[in-house]
Amino acid sequence: MSEFQRQHPVAALSRAFGLIRGNLVTIIVFLVFGAQSDSFSFWWWTVGGFAFLLIAGLANWWRFLYKVEDGLIHIKSGIFVRKNLYLTNDRIQVIDITAGVIQRIFGLVRLDIQTAAASSRAAAIEAITREKAETINRLLRRGKAESSEEDEQGIGEKPESEIKKTISLPNKELLIAASTSGSFGIALSVIGTVFSQVEPILSESHFYEYLYDHLPSQSDTTFYIALVIGFIILAWLLSFFGTLFNYGNFTLDVKEKEIVISRGVFEKKRITVPFNRIQAIHISEGIIRQPLGYASIHLESAGYGDDKGTGSIQFFPLIHRKRILPLLNDVLPEYQKELNALKPPSRSLRRYIFRSTVLVALVTGAAWWWLSLNLAIWILPLLAIFWGWLKYNDTALGWGDDMIILRSRNLAKSTAYIKKKRVQDVSVSQSPFQSYRNLCTVQIYVASGDRGKSFSVRDLQLEDGLSIMQQIKIEGSNTTIGQELEPALDRPIVQLPGWA
Repeated sequence: MSEFQRQHPVAALSRAFGLIRGNLVTIIVFLVFGAQSDSFSFWWWTVGGFAFLLIAGLANWWRFLYKVEDGLIHIKSGIFVRKNLYLTNDRIQVIDITAGVIQRIFGLVRLDIQTAAASSRAAAIEAITREKAETINRLLRRGKAESSEEDEQGIGEKPESEIKKTISLPNKELLIAASTSGSFGIALSVIGTVFSQVEPILSESHFYEYLYDHLPSQSDTTFYIALVIGFIILAWLLSFFGTLFNYGNFTLDVKEKEIVISRGVFEKKRITVPFNRIQAIHISEGIIRQPLGYASIHLESAGYGDDKGTGSIQFFPLIHRKRILPLLNDVLPEYQKELNALKPPSRSLRRYIFRSTVLVALVTGAAWWWLSLNLAIWILPLLAIFWGWLKYNDTALGWGDDMIILRSRNLAKSTAYIKKKRVQDVSVSQSPFQSYRNLCTVQIYVASGDRGKSFSVRDLQLEDGLSIMQQIKIEGSNTTIGQELEPALDRPIVQLPGWA
């Protein structure tokens, strides 16, 4: 692979469809509005647009060249502006091998190489054979000397490291994950956006009259309630099958130096994460999944990032709380920790309840007054008070010799494990209201994706925040407080993570 090579020609088609998928909502809006205009040559614009995308894809494919030599991948790309990208193996964080629908038709895969820099998104080879993808993965995982030796001897003579353990997602957990997926809200917003654009066409086509005749409704109110329920069911079905197809065939292969996460029914994706690139893990218990006793586990890797720059990797989509610690013990034993943790003092409770309730109470009061709503609407502030109490009750911060555990809640309860040596920065800050109560907010940053990720706990005792900062001992760690550490062990103590 020391000579420049070109991708499979299918990359042109894949590139064109990628542009369509990335701008799907814009294209739908454009076509819907255009179809309503008499001066808009609908079919000419549609055919011309797809032809343009295909030509752009072909030009991109022709100008894209890559080679791997001495532990380095060199990529040339760009139609008018020529771009040269060099990635060395010691900077590579994650290598993904994905087989989308188009690639699978032709027996190909897509290779994504991620580093800690945003520019690494350009290191994506759209369409190559699986054998070549595996070879590039192997060459980049090894040192320069080994890569040169392998090139001289021929490709593929050294076997991949052996799989020590394979863990699959049971069908029961997959169905529960699909049923309780958080993508339901996204699906509902997409349906709402599309419906708002096509609604004028539907109203002119007598669509509403047809539904009104066939739905079991006796009035306009019941008709619109039935329509909203229909949208919710449709959004749930989209979310359910989307999650099912996304995480079907999920397996976790544990090797000596890395883990390989494979998933997907139609679009098969494989993510390789070296153990030494993992920055933190966090466990999320959603408001629907928590009562059922289930959670999802995520990894933070410095190099992994999607188009939005996030760096989270779904390590395990759904697992019962009782199985989390045994799983960590099998796969990531250095994260298998249980620590004593400090909770915020009792005087913090009023702040948690105030923040959760004030906006809800104001909106509820205004709606009740101006819209003359039923008194039952005041159930919302009561639920907000309960939500504030939950947030206070779940907040805790614990640290040991080499590990920090933070637990907090927004809607979902999140428990983060961070190794002290992986902490990029830690800040302890006080607002004027916190200063009056001798409280503080602790925020810990780790490398993740393009922008990093932070985990925080609010309204801790000030001495506890200063103590964690001294424990981490990072040069340049910032604080807005000019106060020295004092031992503080008179706060309520809980056991984290508390799943046993």
